[in-house]
This record gives sequence, structure tokens and C-alpha cells, in this order.
Amino acid sequence: MTVEFARGKSYVVDRGKPKTRAGQGMLAGLDVVIRHFFSAFGKKVETQADTSGVFTVQYPEERLELPQAFRNFPILLFDDATGHELCTSCFQCERICPPQVIHMSQATDPVTGKAIPAVKEFVIEYDACMSCGLCAEVCPFDAIKMDHEFELATSDHLSMTVDKAGLDRPISYYQAIAPRFWEEAKDSALKKLAGNMKRRSGNIGITPSFIGKAQKAAPAAAKAVSAATPAVAAKPATPPAPIGKNMSEDKLARLVAIRAANAGGAPAAVAAPVAAAADVDHGGAEVAAPVAAAPVRTAPSGGTSAALSTGVPFNADNILGGVPENTAMVEDKIERLKSIRSGNIGKGE
Repeated sequence: MTVEFARGKSYVVDRGKPKTRAGQGMLAGLDVVIRHFFSAFGKKVETQADTSGVFTVQYPEERLELPQAFRNFPILLFDDATGHELCTSCFQCERICPPQVIHMSQATDPVTGKAIPAVKEFVIEYDACMSCGLCAEVCPFDAIKMDHEFELATSDHLSMTVDKAGLDRPISYYQAIAPRFWEEAKDSALKKLAGNMKRRSGNIGITPSFIGKAQKAAPAAAKAVSAATPAVAAKPATPPAPIGKNMSEDKLARLVAIRAANAGGAPAAVAAPVAAAADVDHGGAEVAAPVAAAPVRTAPSGGTSAALSTGVPFNADNILGGVPENTAMVEDKIERLKSIRSGNIGKGE
């Protein structure tokens, strides 16, 4: 319905209700007020569809559940089982902090003095923290997270400067208040922690509240492991393999000759037991032939060197690069090799 007048026109919306007269509109408004007034003392708002009722809770007896992304002040995490802190003192959170309220120092090896991926001192000034959460976002090891605890009002100003002992929380604590966020970071955080623990020694990197517990639990755990492990009988030592097993005849002959030379005896005396040992190893199926020293090459001068008399399978010109008699090298290659080595010896002189 449209109503026109001198300066224009207006639109009248039909709400399906009859026109009110003689103060009926005021009574309708009072009806709404009265209904809301009485519902505010008895009905409690449970869903978003409720437009009237009690919107408040009886704090502190009643508390609303905080969202997982709620952030108040930063905390540090440590492993529940080992007590090792996830923090490696990489200084990323200290650099990105807008009010510069994070302070830390890195731990060092007491023997070598080298830096270790662990934090020595960690301090946060809660009274100046702005709860921006940038430190938790930039941490590559998921070691620093935002806590949900907000009831920190105190008259002691100095107590708002919290050290590492007051900042440390177990992983299970953060998992309880933010399970979805920890599930996303769990695998990566624990994998990095396992790698960092290998580079730590002693109590370095362990939360202060866990050091005493770990020292007391270590002897008990060791006793439990020793009691649960059955005694294992010592195995007899494996006898060494006899000489000549899985060896070719040529290699066996050279080995016998070398050992005979070192012992100062004849090679034939040593060859007999070796052959017998080889025969025993093969179960007596084959009879090993007597092993003798390999034939040697005579010196060009016609004489025989001291090495020949002791049974070493090399000729008298061994210093010039002599080769065993049973070598597979052709004669011309042997001569070239000897000439090259003799030339090297001449240069050395």
C-alpha cells in the first residue's frame, strides 16, 4: 500500500495485525518487558536460539569452557616420560617478541664447552607480556605454547617475572587444554626432541622439577630390568677357521711359505698340518695333496738371494719389483714393470 503526499510518497507495511487504539500498543510493549523480566530469573540460555533467559554464569563456581585457541601467557613444554624440555634455545621467540619480555641463554657441554640444543635459563616478564602469541607461532620445535590460565592477579610485582621452573609444563597438560592443536604438532615435535636428546648429556635439558625424580627412578628401573631379564648361558667361543679353508692351492702355498720364512723353518714342515686341516674340513671326502713352497724365479746373476733360502716365493730381484713365479702376467709386461720400478729406485738415489 502506497500513500502519496505533497513532498513524495511513503510505503505502509501490512504486518497482519489490527491497528491498536487507546493505548493498546503500550500494553503490548509492557507484555514483552514483563515476560522477559520473569524469564530472566528462572530460564537459563542453553542454545543460540534462546532470546531470553539468564545469560550469565555463577563464577567462580561455574566456568565457561575456553576455546582451544585461547591465549593468555606463554609456557614451556617438556616430555612426561623423560623430563627433557622441547626448547633448544634457538632464540626465535626472543627475537620476534614485540615488547621484548623473553630472555634466555643456551646450555653448553661442561667438558668441551660447545653449545648444546638445550636452554639453560629462560625468563618471561608476564607483567609486560601482551599475549600476542607470536612466540608460539614462530617456534620451530613446538616448545612454547599459550596457556589458558588467566587468574594471575597478585600484589607482588616481582612474582610476575617467571623463570624456567615456573614456565615448564608437561606435554599432557597442554594436550588436555588444546588436544586438536597438539595432535597436529605431536609427530614433528617428538621427532625433533628425540634428535636433540642424543646431543645432551647428564641433566642438561631436563626440567628442574624432574631431576630428582629421574635420579630416584633410575636405580629402581635398572633393578626391574635386571630381574625381568633371564640369565643367558655364555656361548662357547667359536674356534678359528683352520688355515687353507676355501683357499686356492697357489694362495695356500704362498701363505705357507711366508709363515715358514717368518718362523725360520722349512716350508714343507708347515705344509703338512695345513693340508691335514684342509682334509678334515672337507670331511675326508678328498685327500689334500702335499703343499710345497711355490717355485721361485732365479736372479739374473745366477745366484740365489737370502729370501729364496727361507722359502719366500719371490726372486732375488724382489727389490726391483719381482713377481711370484706362478703369476699370470706375461713376460713382456713383467719386464716393463721391472724397468719402471728400477727407474724409480734410480731417481731416489
